[in-house]
Amino acid sequence: MLAETDVPTLSLSECFVVTSIDRRFVEFAGVMLHTLALNGDVDDANVVVFCDGLTSKDKSHLRMCGGQLRLTLFELSEKTLRQFDGLKTNSNWSRSIYTRLILPDLLGCKEGRLIYLDADTIVVDSLRPLMTLEMAGMPVAAVGGVSKRDTSRLKLPDGTKTMNSGVLLINVREWLSRGLSKRCLEIVRSQAARLKFFDQDALNIALVGQFASLDRRWNVILHSHADDPAIIHFTHDKPNSVRCQHPAQPLYLQYRQATPWAKKPLKSRWHKRISRLANSVRRLFGR
Repeated sequence: MLAETDVPTLSLSECFVVTSIDRRFVEFAGVMLHTLALNGDVDDANVVVFCDGLTSKDKSHLRMCGGQLRLTLFELSEKTLRQFDGLKTNSNWSRSIYTRLILPDLLGCKEGRLIYLDADTIVVDSLRPLMTLEMAGMPVAAVGGVSKRDTSRLKLPDGTKTMNSGVLLINVREWLSRGLSKRCLEIVRSQAARLKFFDQDALNIALVGQFASLDRRWNVILHSHADDPAIIHFTHDKPNSVRCQHPAQPLYLQYRQATPWAKKPLKSRWHKRISRLANSVRRLFGR
């Protein structure tokens, strides 16, 4: 296992499961790691959590949740974070969301596959099929489809499919050959006014529908359905809140019982409003 201060040196043929968080998402990442260890069937993969401002206690909790995973906690450097200076954030999404746009660069790998998971997911079945999935030369595979509203908002050609970026399978060689990291960051900076979903929108604009479609079982969100779910994604109100309406919230709470947050009360209906107010105050004072 790599030390936290080491620069990852990765075998070119290995598969990596990756997420990126700041302190607000530590609990979610912990529960996700716990489910990944239990159900993901990824014992031979490297699992990397990119960290922005986590405490030693936060990291200790994540290691506990990771069990026998080959887990690396990698603190994002100031040099990396400076790439995100001035990019859009809000009370829901911090600068750490942009990490997913530069994952191959951060990991230093030139080929192989990366499975990116948002921290607010839980893994309920083996991820091994993703490691060998045929991607037809595409740089990314994700769950998506055609949405007239999204294509219009992003000014994409009619019929262009768009994706949810909470679960991504990345073909590193194709990603690098298309210069997607640089392209996505350029889009975030130059087209910020029309990016409702920030990094996800940038990736959809950069790809223009050129991604392999995954079955919905790999990213089951609130209004979607899969008979045999593999990854469940809490995209709206989070599962540690009384506001959550996702039918899988009880399952999340069941898994949480085996983590350091087992006895933590659910957040009230006021928490989200307070969080937005606090974020507005931070922005007012340039923090």
